[in-house]
Amino acid sequence: MSNSSIAHAALDPGRMIVLPLKPRFAEAILAGAKTVELRRSEPKIVVPTRALIYATSPVRALVGTCIVTSVVSERLAALWREFGPRTGINHQEFLNYFEGVEKGTALTLADPASLPQPIPLTRLRETSPGFRPPQSFAYVDTRTGDELLRLAA
Repeated sequence: MSNSSIAHAALDPGRMIVLPLKPRFAEAILAGAKTVELRRSEPKIVVPTRALIYATSPVRALVGTCIVTSVVSERLAALWREFGPRTGINHQEFLNYFEGVEKGTALTLADPASLPQPIPLTRLRETSPGFRPPQSFAYVDTRTGDELLRLAA
């Protein structure tokens, strides 16, 4: 059984996480070049958890999925040492992002998959009227997440 199959077999059955990302980071994750996503606050998820990748402006669309395989919160120096090369940013961007906080969170990502076609924000809101692109992350129940993903088929 591949790692991918193992991860999917054990996914959190109750909910998914929505990760809003600048388009360049969404593209890097979907291309497999960026395998760690950074956050200033720690999401409360059971890993592995399926993540919905939402590309922010100017794209403003759900563009893919991946699996969050771990959540690591550490002091910034340790976080950069352990994950820096996998984040898709340089050290100065890292310091700028975490300015004003002592600890950060790294989400390790696996199994990126682009949707057959992006799902624009207007369409997401038609299907799920309460859908709002989050600032850092948000949770959706699995049923809602699956409904949103079916729009790309």
